Amino acid sequence: MSRAVLHRFSSQQACNEALAGILSDCVEQALADSNSASLLLPGGSTPRGLLQCLQQRALPWSQVQISATDERWVAADAVQSNTQMLRLALPEAQLLEPRLADSAQASSVAWAQALQGHLPFAASLLGMGDDGHVASLFAGMPGLAEGLDFAAQPSALVGLAPDEPRVRLSLNLAMLANTQWLGVLLFGESKRQMLERVLANDPTTQALPIYHLLWQAPLPVQVYWAP
Repeated sequence: MSRAVLHRFSSQQACNEALAGILSDCVEQALADSNSASLLLPGGSTPRGLLQCLQQRALPWSQVQISATDERWVAADAVQSNTQMLRLALPEAQLLEPRLADSAQASSVAWAQALQGHLPFAASLLGMGDDGHVASLFAGMPGLAEGLDFAAQPSALVGLAPDEPRVRLSLNLAMLANTQWLGVLLFGESKRQMLERVLANDPTTQALPIYHLLWQAPLPVQVYWAP
């Protein structure tokens, strides 16, 4: 049985404010325990409102290390870059850049190594695509099985998206779940329908990365949804 916990909100603003509060609590708890906190955040358009809410939180951002859950293999200052979005939204935080080498493969190895010293994360928040992908783990892509294996070594891999830019860097589920708190943020009716099919154990969803996350994660996944 899935241990996912669904939190429904009537508006995206209410959802973002509640989630920003939870993430802030996670960061403050980590800082109280170890004077350091690490946070993984998703890219794309969904988290933009959440990042605005986080901007308004009076957190000691200079003590917080943040990284994207995944990244497009584009220039560091490209508009498609998840890391660039985080850099602009939370400029006082310590940003962990995924692009650490000249190739995507070498960068994935170096990025995973750089994150090892920040485990466990205070919180890991993911998004979900309409096709059921999480981070840059896409159904049918090469190397997906290891990327979805929670028993694997926490690491990163090169993902292959169905749309451009196709080459991606992604943390695997074992790395994403090495955290004190694990969540997913999603908006809209189509994603709600996908979510309900997954939680109902619809056999047609069992190959999807979101299914593996919600059914096999070693800790309950907190799902935040709004229309």
